[in-house]
Order: sequence, then C-alpha cells, then structure tokens
Amino acid sequence: MKTSSIRFAATCVFALLAVAAFAQNQSVGKRSAAIRLGQRLFKDARFSSPRGDLQNSCSSCHLQDEDPQGMRAHTDFFARSWVPWRAEDPRREELRNSPTLVDSALMPRLHFDGEFGSLEDLVKGTLAGRPMGWLPGEQEQAFDRVYRIILRDAANEASYRQEFEVAYNVQPTRLSRKEVIERVAQAISDYMRTLKSSRTAPYDSFVKLNNLDEKQAPEQNARLFADRILRKISMLEAAGALKLSAEFDASALNGMKIFFGTGNCIMCHAPPLFTDNSFHNTGISQSEYDQVNGEGSFARLEIPSAAQARRPSPRFRETPSRQKPGCVDLGYWNFVDLKTSPLRRATENDDRFLERMIATFKTPTLRNLAFTGPYMHTGGFSTLESALAELKRLSELARAGRVRDGDDELARIQISDVDIAPLVAFLKTLNEDLKPGRKD
Repeated sequence: MKTSSIRFAATCVFALLAVAAFAQNQSVGKRSAAIRLGQRLFKDARFSSPRGDLQNSCSSCHLQDEDPQGMRAHTDFFARSWVPWRAEDPRREELRNSPTLVDSALMPRLHFDGEFGSLEDLVKGTLAGRPMGWLPGEQEQAFDRVYRIILRDAANEASYRQEFEVAYNVQPTRLSRKEVIERVAQAISDYMRTLKSSRTAPYDSFVKLNNLDEKQAPEQNARLFADRILRKISMLEAAGALKLSAEFDASALNGMKIFFGTGNCIMCHAPPLFTDNSFHNTGISQSEYDQVNGEGSFARLEIPSAAQARRPSPRFRETPSRQKPGCVDLGYWNFVDLKTSPLRRATENDDRFLERMIATFKTPTLRNLAFTGPYMHTGGFSTLESALAELKRLSELARAGRVRDGDDELARIQISDVDIAPLVAFLKTLNEDLKPGRKD
C-alpha cells in the first residue's frame, strides 16, 4: 500500500508538472503570436488617412534596416519626420525629430513632451494622429478605419482575423470597435516591448572588464555614482590595473572622465540607459526660436500663467516660423501635471513650477547614437560634434543668465572645444552592433 501510494503521488506530481509546462508553453505561444501580430500592425500603412498624400505606418518613422542609407535604431533619417500633407493643414514635417523606440518600454513618459503615459496610449495617439495624416477631431474616423481593415483584411497569408484568434483566442468580428482598437494597441505595444538595447556596447564591456558599477545604487544620486566610478578608475590607473581595449581606448576613457566629471553629462544621462527619463530645458527651443525671430525674442515671448494657460496649447506645440511669430514648442509645459508631478519643488506655487517647465523636453537615451541622428528634438544637428558645441554655447549663456528658465544642470556643464573630440569618442562606445540577434 505504501509503495502504491508513493507511485500514485509521484504520478500526480508529474501530471501537475506536465499541465503547468503545457500551460506555460501555451502562454509563451500566445505571447509570441501577439508580438508577430503587433509587428505586422506596426508596418501596415493602410491605417493612414486616405485624404493624405502619404501612406504612413509606424515603421515609416521608426526604421531598422529598411532604408538603403543604413541601419537605424527604430528611427528615421529626417530632422523632423514627414507626415501626410493635407489641404486643411498643409505641412510636410512633424513637430519633432522621431526618437528611438529602443528601450521605450522602460520609459515612464513617452514623446519628447511626455504626452503619453503608456505604450498603448502612444499607439492609439499615433494611429489617430498627425503622423498618419489625421487632423484634430478625426479620431473616430481614424479608429473606424483601423476597425474596418482588421475585419475585412484578406491577406495572402493569415488574415488579421486569423491572427487575432491565434494571439487572443477571439474573433475580432465578435468584439466591439473599442475592443478591437484596444487589442491593436496591445499587440503593437507588446512588439515595441521587444525592442531593447543588448547592453553589449564597448562601454558595457569596459565596465565588466574593470568590475565597475553598472548603475547607481538606490541611495545614490547621479553625482555620487559618478564620483564613485571616477575614484575607482583613478585607483585602477594608479595600480596599473585599468584594462582598455581597441574598442574602448585612451581617448574614450578621457571622454568618459569628462562625461562623468566636469561635463556634467551624467546628471541627465546616467547609465545604464543613459537617460534620467526626466525633462530639462537645455535652451534648444529658445535657440531655434531666436534663429527664426531674432536674438532675445524667446525671452520676450508672452507665455500665460498657470491660471490662464489652456494646455496643451496648439500655439505652444508648433515649429517656429516667421509666419507665426508667437508659435513655439514648449515641450512638457503642455502636459505636466501641476499637482502630482515629482518635479515640483516643495516651495513652488503653480505659476513658478509651470514657468520652470517652459521648453523642457525628455532626456533622450545616448545609446546607439550612430543610428539615431540627426540630434536634439529639433533634429537640428547632423553630427555629435555640432550638438556638443551647441550645448557648450548654451551652457555659457545659462551661466550668464541668458537662457529663459534654463535647467540648473545646464549652467554646470563645463566643457571646452578640446573636450568635444574625446566626448565623441566616448559616446561612440555606446553603439551596439544592431544586426546580430535582431528579432524582426
């Protein structure tokens, strides 16, 4: 009896393990199917407005190796991405440069102005937005189009209806339009969550080779972290034990010391993602506005107080032009929550906090810069050297009090012309080989 009981118990355990393994495999299979569906939706240009002159897809602005000009880190080659031209809104360029989607799943706010709080919201906003040729007030038309395409699709391979059934075990014909849109947003978001940096760049190898910390401890701020790294590097150098390589040489090391030290770059671009995912005014919007409207014009621009502002404001989400002298891009000013934002200081009232958010934009990641240029949210800088030279100039203006509501850290950037070459050498060590291991 005892032997039989043991055998019975063992059989039950094995059966339960088999059931659990089967369920796990089913779950993995469903997730893989949803990701494949999301990738196909990501590349489908039929969701664009039929009234525009371009048929865009998500992948139109977020390329990998579809363009003969070379590899991209899921962004395009334009300073400002192209949007479908509409007679009612005759423009060719989007408001900003398209940021990379790599590691976007790790970012709490999306878009340079922090408009979206989730990938799903970003997807829905894009499918019904200007990148797809839709105008304000046309959201319902946009979602109607997505819904019809999903239901009527008759592709040569699997139709969307079949792919929905495999991924979600449901026929889209049995879902409401809202439910279909939610599933579409979910699938594209799940695909985007697979777009991750491998963290196998020369910098990552240097860190591992010398047993350096990969990221700051919870109790550390970026400055304490940087000081700790620089001290350890100094100790290793003094002992003759610091290990360099052909990919991370003395010039890159010099650039790293500037980046972590006097350059003050680390305060906004901390490893491992080389972004703090926060919002800063580095003077780029002011620089662009003044170039169009004259030196000092941004400082004189009337911007409403917190009580008077109606946000988001079309006027303050616009590319500067001589035809529209009062229009400019104020970034996160349009979307920051005055009551709940962690960026608000204890002593600030609504007006002062909103003033400090003027022309703030999300810190971009510095990983894979070789595949994301041109640079800044304006796309106004074709090389790293020119982007760094502009930051040097703006930091000097900030110390002179000439950047309107400039970020405190901007004034602390201390770099000279001779620092730019080693900084570029260091930034190049953050580039990965994007082709190996690609999933799409």
